Amino acid sequence: MLVQVPKNVSKIELWSYTILMPIKIFDQCFIAYNFSHFHAVVLKGFCGGRMFDCRDVAFTVGEGEDHDIPIGIDKALEKMQRGEHCILHIGTQYGFGEAGKHKFGIEPNTELIYEVTLKSFEKAKESWEMDTKEKLEQAAIVKEKGTVYFKEGKYPQAVIQYGKIVSWLEMEYGLSERESKASESLLLAAFLNLAMCYLKLRDYAKAIEYCNKALALDQANEKGLYRRGEARLLMNEFELARCDFQKVLDVNPQNKAAKSQITVCQKKTKEHNDRDRKIYANMFKKFAERDAKVCTMPVKLSSTH
Repeated sequence: MLVQVPKNVSKIELWSYTILMPIKIFDQCFIAYNFSHFHAVVLKGFCGGRMFDCRDVAFTVGEGEDHDIPIGIDKALEKMQRGEHCILHIGTQYGFGEAGKHKFGIEPNTELIYEVTLKSFEKAKESWEMDTKEKLEQAAIVKEKGTVYFKEGKYPQAVIQYGKIVSWLEMEYGLSERESKASESLLLAAFLNLAMCYLKLRDYAKAIEYCNKALALDQANEKGLYRRGEARLLMNEFELARCDFQKVLDVNPQNKAAKSQITVCQKKTKEHNDRDRKIYANMFKKFAERDAKVCTMPVKLSSTH
């Protein structure tokens, strides 16, 4: 039995397959994501007509996984007002994903329904309310949180943590030399880690975007070049990928993985070219056969009057 949605209750559907795709609330789409709000909620979770979770809980948005709360609720809370009651229809990637949740008896890749009431929230400081020292301190903290999530395979949660570093430091100006070095180091790590997260999430265009940001800070960065090469290879951009892996070898001639990937690129390029030649050869053969049939058809002469 599915949860019935009362007329005065909002309905939020989370079916998107990319981490920062729009969340659908009726006919409106939103992409904004604010970080580090502390929410107190009442939630009930349903699966196949069974209620598997019912509790009051308080947590920081982006860190719900630490409380056995799926990423979809994190994202939906950003769109809710104090006192609002919502029914959340959560797709597999925004639920407990491939791991499922043994604690609740949830199988892998299971769609969920949550009933959520936002009791209260405390809004964290905006970027402009923090001084540089505080931003650097907080960036170091969330970098470690992101790394923990990444090692646990919780890539959407890691993206949120690394994204905080970018939101705080990417547009920070007027820094001292020491602050500038610390900021650049944290940003470089965030860009590289975001690229790796998006590779794991199979969002290769995003992975390339963050590799480019990393390489803008350090054009000879071995990890940035290699990860961009990986993303391009997976997008079938074989020549661009080969160029990236070659640049890796220019930086570090001992990188065996890059040497191996160049061989893969060459093999894939040959397979692609051979396939194209075969397609065009068959195409031209069919055209030639058709033209030959036209030429051998008897011509009927009409009598003149």
